[in-house]
Amino acid sequence: MEAFILYRRLRRRTLEGRSGRESMAFGRKRGAEPPSFEPVHWDSVGQFTVGTALRPPSLRGKAAPGPHAIRVQKSRGNDIYLVPAVYVVPVEGSTGSVSAAKSGFRLYEDESAQRLLCSVTPDPSTQKDNSRRYRVRDGQASDIGCVLRAPSAKRVVQHLWWLEQPGHPEIVARYHWATGSPGEIVGRGAGKAIGSVVGSVLSLGADDSSNGPSKPVTWKAADQVALTSAPVGDVRWYLAQASWLDRRLAFSLAVLREA
Repeated sequence: MEAFILYRRLRRRTLEGRSGRESMAFGRKRGAEPPSFEPVHWDSVGQFTVGTALRPPSLRGKAAPGPHAIRVQKSRGNDIYLVPAVYVVPVEGSTGSVSAAKSGFRLYEDESAQRLLCSVTPDPSTQKDNSRRYRVRDGQASDIGCVLRAPSAKRVVQHLWWLEQPGHPEIVARYHWATGSPGEIVGRGAGKAIGSVVGSVLSLGADDSSNGPSKPVTWKAADQVALTSAPVGDVRWYLAQASWLDRRLAFSLAVLREA
């Protein structure tokens, strides 16, 4: 229910201001440079998406893509833009979002990559059973937390990606029907056709981002909602809800999930 309410809220925010845009589109020069906006401070970001699109797909027209970035929605008149707030830069020697997931990446506050926000680096010692841990460190190399890719066994009960932030419980998106350990869940299904159910869940968890936007997902620390992801049209939005959630961890999870 919480995820559905957040989905409606995200959709309402994203669709706001679109009325009348069709009538204003005639006569506008396609591919024109987007207007400039005041810089968005990363710590104030609540709702965001990840990508290179300067405008939502339904409004994009022939606009060229921009830099890979954490983007927030801004309006100018009846026009909607996806404005960069944080820039995603792969480590040296790698290119593209897929390489960023394999080799790591950095987040910068500026497009010229002068103000480092954090670095995200895979820990090679944890790469087993299809799991992976990415360490997130600030500009002074101090630990912020970790983004983790769940091992196969855990994907029976939770989504692929989750977070660790010091001082807080694990930030996990569990399936609504999953209570208890994977073994307990499988045990409760004895005598039923659990093979296909577990297989389907594992298939979904194997890469819950490869099939484009899907259902809303809610990450919780214990019983407190920390982060929600929901599709609106062809865009997958993220909404950071817990005030204590470090936005750099939320950004890092989103970049990896969208890679």
